[in-house]
Amino acid sequence: MSSLLIKNGLIFGSQSQEIQDVLIKDSLFAEISPVIEPPENTTILDASGRWIFPGVIDPHTHMGIPIKSGYSADTFASGSRSALHGGVTTILDFSVLEAGQSLAESLNTRIKLAGESVCDVGIHVNITRFEPEILAEIPELIARGFNSFKVFTTYAEANMMLTYEQIEAVATIIAQHRGVLMVHSEDNDVITRASEPFADGKEIHPRYHGLSRPAKAELVAVSKLGEISDRTNCTIYIVHLNTAAGLAKTTEYPLLKVETCPHYLLLSDKMYERKDGQMFVSSPPLRSQADCEALWLGLQNGQIHTIGSDHCPFCLTDKPMGTPFQDIPNGMGGVETLFPTLLAQFMERHLDLELLVRLTSRNPAEIFALDHLKGAIKPGLHADLMIIDPRSIADNWESRLDTSLDWNAYTDFPALFPETVIRRGEIVVERGSLNSPLPGILLKSK
Repeated sequence: MSSLLIKNGLIFGSQSQEIQDVLIKDSLFAEISPVIEPPENTTILDASGRWIFPGVIDPHTHMGIPIKSGYSADTFASGSRSALHGGVTTILDFSVLEAGQSLAESLNTRIKLAGESVCDVGIHVNITRFEPEILAEIPELIARGFNSFKVFTTYAEANMMLTYEQIEAVATIIAQHRGVLMVHSEDNDVITRASEPFADGKEIHPRYHGLSRPAKAELVAVSKLGEISDRTNCTIYIVHLNTAAGLAKTTEYPLLKVETCPHYLLLSDKMYERKDGQMFVSSPPLRSQADCEALWLGLQNGQIHTIGSDHCPFCLTDKPMGTPFQDIPNGMGGVETLFPTLLAQFMERHLDLELLVRLTSRNPAEIFALDHLKGAIKPGLHADLMIIDPRSIADNWESRLDTSLDWNAYTDFPALFPETVIRRGEIVVERGSLNSPLPGILLKSK
């Protein structure tokens, strides 16, 4: 049995925030204590003056998925390398339900692709068709350990949308089997009406992306989904929430869980006015600075439960300048910068770093029933952690990224990247550089 002892680090995400030693045996945390004597044949890392955080669980990534006429620019192989470099040891991605496929077939296809990942991987199951056969599969997949399903209240033009009545039928089954329903929450009728003035194609600027998908779309969808959660007793997880009004509405429904993303905390709709404004097009769109600040308050008040990157990256050539906003692939990268930029912001805003741990590790593990494996620095759990030098905050960090991408949304923000990352006991990042990690494993809910 191999062992690794990390000495004298300030630990976040354990039972108490204090300087302690961490003993790892094989792939698991074995002991956390103020002083641990190393067993024989133990590798020792000195973490004096460093902070130790649990490995991040990014609950929302899209590696190599079809978007418009192409694919998001990261594969599982390239995107998971970037993730590890930023301290993300677990990603939760999504199946893609193709025409004629069953849910199980779509899941198995995605699992095969995820075999290239060097992060550990969980898969949410997308439901983009409503058929009796699809509904019948839900209990079977939950029994297999895949307990989270995603539906859309929009994208009718892409044949991905379910009606609210159909979503309620899905929610009823998921609740009966103690699963989680994830929802892209923008009301399609609101979007259709708001898009009518731009149907002639005369307005092509990226700013019209936001105007065609107004904040009201989120509010209407969240209201209807909250009512569905009440009627069905289903836990509904609102992905990438981004408006003050939508956030306020979620507080009325106890079974709603809320995710937001770094771009909705750090970037406003003013980004569309930049020369590279087309690169900031994602759905839902960026909102006002007031919405950003409301989300920061929501984090502190416990109204937001997780932060996911919604990593769906594109290179500059994928979004050429002058492309009509309707044709721009929706999405931005963010898995590698998720924790480093947020940590710097939490420090600047003097926020509790244990809150950051809850949002990026503990809560996603609990919501998606992975807390028997992940989410904290605790004996018996997977030994996923990162070691950070709090003095290493940097502004000019873009050249240090481990990425295949040529554009990053967060280069104007300071960041704190980990100097060491450990995934299930293996040192995968050392002195800030990625080693040659072993493949990740497929995760299943308890």
